[in-house]
Order: sequence, then C-alpha cells, then structure tokens
Amino acid sequence: MKDIIESRYNIKINAIIKITNKSYKLMCEEGNFVLKYHNDQTLETIFSRLSMINNDVFLLPIKSYNGNYIETFQNLYFAIYPFVNDEVLLNKDIRLHFYVKAIANLHLWSHYSIKVSDGFFNESLDYLENQCDKVDATITSRIERIEREEYHSPSDWYFLMNYDHIKKALDEARRRIDNLEDAWKEEKNLNLSLTYQNFDYSHILVKQNKIISLDKMALAPSIYDLRQLFNEAYISKIDIASLIKEYMDINPLQKYEKEWLLAFLFIPSITHVNDEIKDIELLFKCLNRLTSVESFANLLTEEETSEENN
Repeated sequence: MKDIIESRYNIKINAIIKITNKSYKLMCEEGNFVLKYHNDQTLETIFSRLSMINNDVFLLPIKSYNGNYIETFQNLYFAIYPFVNDEVLLNKDIRLHFYVKAIANLHLWSHYSIKVSDGFFNESLDYLENQCDKVDATITSRIERIEREEYHSPSDWYFLMNYDHIKKALDEARRRIDNLEDAWKEEKNLNLSLTYQNFDYSHILVKQNKIISLDKMALAPSIYDLRQLFNEAYISKIDIASLIKEYMDINPLQKYEKEWLLAFLFIPSITHVNDEIKDIELLFKCLNRLTSVESFANLLTEEETSEENN
C-alpha cells in the first residue's frame, strides 16, 4: 500500500502513524499528510462540486496523479489530506461563530433548486408526524402511569409539573407541520446545497481557517446543518439567536425552510430512564432546549414582522 500511495501522489513516505482505524498520519519528505479510508467513491462527486465553488475553508483531499480525490486499490478507497494541527485551547464560541459563517457561505455558494414530486413532500410530512406520534405516545403512557400509581418519584413529580410545557411544544410542532404543508402547496421546488453534517469542535480550526473531516458532506437541504448547529449551540450554552441571525444575514431562509426547521426543533426530545437522577437531568435538558427553541421561534417572528413593516 505504501508503494501505491507514493506512486500515485509522488511523495516519499518515511513513517506511518495510526490515528484511528480509518486514518493514519504520513510523515513524508515533502511534509506531513493524513491517509483516510472511505467506504466508497461517493464523495468524489461531492468533492468535485466543492472545488468548483472555490470555497477553501473546507479542507479537500489532494488530487492524485490520476486526477482523483479518492483513489481505489484492491477494494479499498482512500484519500490523502494535508495534515493540520488541532487547536485544543480555542474557545467553543469562537469556533461556533467561525463555523456558522463557513456553513452559511457553503450553502449560499452551492445552492440550487430542483423540482420534486409530491411523494417527497408527503414522505417528509409523514416522517415528522410519525416522530410527533412517538413522542405523544411516550408522554401519554407516562402521565397515565403516574395517574394510576399512588407513589410518585421525584422525576414523576417533575414530569407532571412540566407536562403542559412538553405537550404545548408538541402541539406547536404539529402546527408547524401544517404550516409546512401549506407552504409546500405553493412551492414545488426544493432548495439543495452542499451540507457538512459532521459537526465537532475538533474539526473547526480557526487559526488555519479550515474545517476538516468532510466524510458526511452531501447534497441536502441546508436545515440539516442548522438542526445540528442548534443542538450544539444549546449544549454549549451559546446564544442560538445570535448564531442564527449571523447565518441568515449571509443566507436567508425561505418560509418553508423556517417552518421545516421549527417543526423538527419543536418535537420534544423526551426519554425516560430508570435512574432517578439521570431521568431528572434528561427532563431538565429537554425543557431547557424547548425554551431555546421558543426564543428562536420568537426571533424569526420578529424578523418576519420587521420585514413586513418595511
């Protein structure tokens, strides 16, 4: 394999250091590189499209002498990337603001619209409805159990106290699904763009102006990245409103995209476990996340009202 890499990339490998099961650091006379194995050649098209929009923030592999981003040898698919050092001490908020700008520009520059069948819209709406039904069944089952039993654990009392908040969020998710269905009746096109879908703070290298690990990059609706962004910002206690505003200043969302995103976000992330402390922690996180979603929804409403008045 060493000889294959050297011949196809015209490099001289002095040492190979394992990073993970699928990635290795190559110490070469020409500098350091990363060898990464992929499942197939699907990303070749994605990488080619990324190179066409001249966005150098997302770190592409080096092209081989065959002109490929991903090479193959004996049923193995691999790529060679420049080696970039991590920045472990950099604050999360700095990384997030850099990331928001990067994905906003990625979505904007790679954006295009396609006509899709009614079947796609129906499947997407059915998926959201099914997610709502699952959550509804979960919270209904728990509230019925609590009403039957004489003894209520602390987590049961906490759930009971906040049941109305959770149910209200679920109702709002269903309302957003209805709004989405109405918006799609007027809009037969779907916006697609290159999406990153692999958020991790270690992938965001601000000083080098790079984002690495493009393994999950795909053509998809931009809200897929925004869903992940919302969850990460919430976990890190970053002001999601300011992040989304930064994003929308670069790449505004259409009405159906806002409703689609909010439909996803308003579905409560509710899980019951037998460990009392863990169960209370999960409920607490669920409720805090819903509060953040509500603030985000209010921000979008204010933005829309301001646009209408102008």
